[in-house]
Amino acid sequence: MIKKIIVLINSILCILLIMSTDKVSATMSGRDEKIKLIEVEIESNMKTHDIPGMAFALVDSNGIIYSKGFGILDIREVTQQIDENTNFNLGSLSKVFTTLAIMQLQEKGFLSIEDPVVDYLPWFKTRDALISNQITIKHLLNHSSGLPSRLNVHDVKSIDRRKIIDQISEKLSNVMLVAKPGETFEYTNMNTDLLQIIIEEVSGVPFTKYMDENIFKPLGMNRTGYFTFDNHHLSNTARGHRYQWDKIKPYEEKLVYATSSSAGLSSNATDLAKFMMCLLNEGITPTGNLIHSNSITEIFKANRYGVGYNWYVYPHNMYMEGGLPGFTSTMVLSSDKSFGLVLLSNSKQDITYHSGFNLFRIVEGGAPKPLLGKDFPKVNSAAKIILGITIFLCIILTFILGSTFYNLAKGRHRVAFAKPSFSRFCVIISLLVLYFGVMYYIYVLLPFYVGVPSLFNFKKEPDVTSGLIIFSIVHTLFSLVLFLKILIIQKVKQIQSV
Repeated sequence: MIKKIIVLINSILCILLIMSTDKVSATMSGRDEKIKLIEVEIESNMKTHDIPGMAFALVDSNGIIYSKGFGILDIREVTQQIDENTNFNLGSLSKVFTTLAIMQLQEKGFLSIEDPVVDYLPWFKTRDALISNQITIKHLLNHSSGLPSRLNVHDVKSIDRRKIIDQISEKLSNVMLVAKPGETFEYTNMNTDLLQIIIEEVSGVPFTKYMDENIFKPLGMNRTGYFTFDNHHLSNTARGHRYQWDKIKPYEEKLVYATSSSAGLSSNATDLAKFMMCLLNEGITPTGNLIHSNSITEIFKANRYGVGYNWYVYPHNMYMEGGLPGFTSTMVLSSDKSFGLVLLSNSKQDITYHSGFNLFRIVEGGAPKPLLGKDFPKVNSAAKIILGITIFLCIILTFILGSTFYNLAKGRHRVAFAKPSFSRFCVIISLLVLYFGVMYYIYVLLPFYVGVPSLFNFKKEPDVTSGLIIFSIVHTLFSLVLFLKILIIQKVKQIQSV
């Protein structure tokens, strides 16, 4: 009887193994042809969009199907080639690892994601404490807390936990939620930055140490860590790049410790392949269970906004993307968990996201969508508008100065203080209001809305930042010239009539 049971169990396991193998084989039928198409897609996009380097990995539950690096680490060192072990900064793709840590801590009994945040962070409150007290850890995980998108901690430069908490508490004290917790989707880095502090609170160790000992080492992710906040970089690490007024240039942003959980991770295609394999195998790793399958199921359970726990969840796939001023990353898993892929780039362009989904289509046997250069402009449209307005002001300014000096030279105009009048007073006041209104928007309101302490810290769109600075200088000169022209430049006949 026991032998029959053993035979039956073995038969069932063999059937399941065959079914699993068949599913993977179906996905990767024509493997060599698909790999060739993948390489063509990546290399074509790199050439069209001036991307210095990329790295790619494709996995199933059994291991790495294909991984490769493309291009160079740094456009200034063309001999340094990227491979599958080259590290890239991940940006917001870092968040998926923070999610895993939170679910792991829940399994260990250190926390419950249904609990209010204030249970673990007693100092946590916004302007309306009664409402913010209702924000749970789950709300942070699926970005339904109601905290506004502009919030971040990029300007919190201390590595001291107490100082970080004090600064975040001060940031939150005057914040109004955009909606009640659970009633809207509002993506903000602050949600995950708060998760970092919760992990430190319940584990009793620094966030980076917890992640290294409980996530990265068990997965064998030997070249993955938070290296950017202290300027520590491994060898074979890519340099960030981005377009700056139509030209690809090296670009680097120093991250702070407080953003480690939301944007600070550095990794590579090989290590990320191990992470994806863990998810495809329902939390099982070569060394044991990193996390239970029911936790992974919960991570990928979409709410009414199509969002899981720091994952976007759709009928055919689950994905997360990341971006920093010099890097972009995209990770996509098939909804049936038959395969996963990751694409890393050392250039800040939206093309990485679209290219990642093209690669997903190729693996599934579909055709990639054309990613034409005209659809991905090298200069931000807002920067083009700012530049156009600036040029227009320069033309008017040149005309005003030219005509004024010409008339002065011809004796038609002279320098003399104008006689006070109500109409002249109204024009001057209007000019002053317009000038200070524009400058207030550029240097106060805009930084507030995009979540940076000043315009000079707005590194997400350097063309917009530099364009606004140039515009503000031209606008100042333009306003000053108009002001002086009204006050001290008069026609000769006006002077004679006084």
